[in-house]
Amino acid sequence: MQESNIGDRKVQKMLKSYQADGPRKVLLKDGVIHFQDTSIGCFVLNISTGGAGLVLDSDVPLPFSFDLEIDGEQIRRRCLVVWRNDCLLGVSFNLDRRS
Repeated sequence: MQESNIGDRKVQKMLKSYQADGPRKVLLKDGVIHFQDTSIGCFVLNISTGGAGLVLDSDVPLPFSFDLEIDGEQIRRRCLVVWRNDCLLGVSFNLDRRS
């Protein structure tokens, strides 16, 4: 068996903190990421009270924080990127700012 390298351990640590905010509910809905004058489509894999797992169509650059609109919901959530691996990313919700 091969030992994990430092990068793998770092990703595992980030995933552990990402999952620590509570149980995730599988969502599987379309979403839109909004920042500045830009909108990017995404797919929301799962969600909890404190964050979500997202998938992008491509490895596009994103800012550290942005607003997320989920199909069928009336609010936009302010998100902070917790981890990213190519087109997959985990975000935490900034609960102080909802619109």
